[in-house]
Amino acid sequence: MKKTAIAAFIVALAPVASHADLLFTVGAKASVWNAEPTGQIDDGISVDSSNNGLGLDSENGTQLSVFFEHPIPMLPNIKLKQTSLDLSGNGILATSFNGQVYAGNVESDLDLSHTDVTLYWGLPLPLPYIDINFGVTGRMFDGYAEVRNTTAGTERVDVDATIPMVYGEVKVDTPFGIYAQVDVNYIGYSGNTLSDISYGLGYDLPVPIADIGLEAGYRSLSMKTDEDLTDIATDVDVSGLYYGASVSIGF
Repeated sequence: MKKTAIAAFIVALAPVASHADLLFTVGAKASVWNAEPTGQIDDGISVDSSNNGLGLDSENGTQLSVFFEHPIPMLPNIKLKQTSLDLSGNGILATSFNGQVYAGNVESDLDLSHTDVTLYWGLPLPLPYIDINFGVTGRMFDGYAEVRNTTAGTERVDVDATIPMVYGEVKVDTPFGIYAQVDVNYIGYSGNTLSDISYGLGYDLPVPIADIGLEAGYRSLSMKTDEDLTDIATDVDVSGLYYGASVSIGF
């Protein structure tokens, strides 16, 4: 991973022994995620159908992350990521939600916002343009599911859970500033499954002071949980394109 113009210059001169990873690096990423939901919650209520469902629409969520990397092998690098994802829509229900019976038009919200704390290490590969990172993520959901209409009133269930996940990332750079990467978080146990995969293509701008990149890709979040874990059963997929920018500085 190219950290600064100096590191990139060293890589170009000695491609078999990149020194970019010897630098301390701080960086940040920001992107917009056009997320479209499918699936169901609370034992069979469709989230995307407007006929006997919540009718949730695709929304533009935001993804913000900061990270710190260092050359000390035994200590993990750290990344913090905040995803804001509040889906809303209008539908028709003829069933109960969280024990409250609804019959007719409803307005609804499904907030799947979450914060990730990731500790990770890089594999010491003798390849100048390939980075492989692995580690663990603690994902903290801080959202809710809400259904309301004028007849039955408002019913709201918090979607709160802290879930440990396995983390992996592969990034392939090129001498031309173009890169590709795959970022994976996953866990599955006791009938609960949480999978989050992002595929991205980017370009590092030729700026001498810092690494500034433009990136676009596709993110797919799939969660299947029971009410013991997230207070309400979910079997939901949220996916779509994202686009954004990044900046990092080595010292």
